[in-house]
Amino acid sequence: MSPVLTRPRPRSSPELAPRQVLLIGLAVVIGVAVIVATYAAVRGPASIERVHVVNETPYLVDVKVRAGTRDGWLELGPISPRERHDFASVIDQGDRWMFHVTAGPRDGGEFSMSRPELERARWAVTIPRVVASRLEAGGAVPRTLP
Repeated sequence: MSPVLTRPRPRSSPELAPRQVLLIGLAVVIGVAVIVATYAAVRGPASIERVHVVNETPYLVDVKVRAGTRDGWLELGPISPRERHDFASVIDQGDRWMFHVTAGPRDGGEFSMSRPELERARWAVTIPRVVASRLEAGGAVPRTLP
């Protein structure tokens, strides 16, 4: 007669000590923090999909923008006289947007708009008449269209 084979009972896994649970939790928190920090570093600054600028002046102008509290201008680009231009993916300038307008070497000065004003205007900016007056007073030459 053959002996009966019985399998030994499986051992239960050892319980984790409170210190091990704490170390695992800490590792998970550090991992999540690293992922969030990496994402923030890689994604870049926020941007506005489209800023529509209207130039009702008779001058070919260049437009720059900056935040109301920071140095450094972001060049948007040129706009022909009595034309409109859409600038895509403009870096968000925050609560106050400062615009600077020039026509060649002539300075048309600055004007500003608050973020709520821009949102109400659906991100459409019209160059004010005072800018045209400054350009004219500075000797800017109107551009005649063919």
